[in-house]
Amino acid sequence: MSGLEERVDDAERSVRRASDNPIVRAVARSGYVASALLRGMIGVLALLLAAHVDGPAPGASGAFGAIAAVPGGVLLLALVAGGNGALFLWLLIQGALVDDGELLERWRQRLVFWGRGAVYGVIGLAAVRFALGAHAVDADARRAASRELLEVPGGQVAVVLVGAVVLIVGASMVWLGASRRFVKTIRLPDDARRRRAVLVLGAIAYVAQGATVLLVGGTLLVAAWTVDATRIGGLDEALADFPSTPFGQALLIAIGVGWILAGLYALVRARIARTA
Repeated sequence: MSGLEERVDDAERSVRRASDNPIVRAVARSGYVASALLRGMIGVLALLLAAHVDGPAPGASGAFGAIAAVPGGVLLLALVAGGNGALFLWLLIQGALVDDGELLERWRQRLVFWGRGAVYGVIGLAAVRFALGAHAVDADARRAASRELLEVPGGQVAVVLVGAVVLIVGASMVWLGASRRFVKTIRLPDDARRRRAVLVLGAIAYVAQGATVLLVGGTLLVAAWTVDATRIGGLDEALADFPSTPFGQALLIAIGVGWILAGLYALVRARIARTA
């Protein structure tokens, strides 16, 4: 065995020892608790939007703004940032430790782990920014930047590609929930009633979040097709016009309840997630 191979093996053994450490596992599980807080806030904000209550818009930025505005909000944001950062590192490690005999399947699993980790990493960085006093980008400035993007050569194509990727992610989440393939990432309880409850809650969580992501992706495609910069954005922009549309209020309520249940599932998952 060459010196390089020995160093690689030593590094992998060190990573596995860290992965098996109970403290490291506990820190990783804290990421799901932080994720639960964020999902629950998004759900509450969607319900407030359905009730025509003025305030922060749904979405990560709106949720962070709402958290920052309450007493102790900066501390909560710091916990969200730390939890998501821990989960980001944990998923990177788990992806690196995937050991499947088939090369394509091994890299498919790694990309799934690392893709999920990237999402938590971005959320953690956003939470840090808000904890340090940053605010959501001004709507006029965002629209100006979006307009410039659509006007540059290839800008519409870029928005279409991003929208397509978002649609694929949303469809994958819906499929995971509907097929219950998410059970591979958790340890189901032995009790039959608790097991059914976890399966139902997890399915609703994945489908609700996936449907919302599909909505964001569809909004981006519409923005590119109509060259409408006001539609480019995240969840906030996708839901902004819902209250004034037919059945929009009912859909907002369904989305809000779905995200609150997703937050509850994240809390449950903090306990039953596979960490080895």
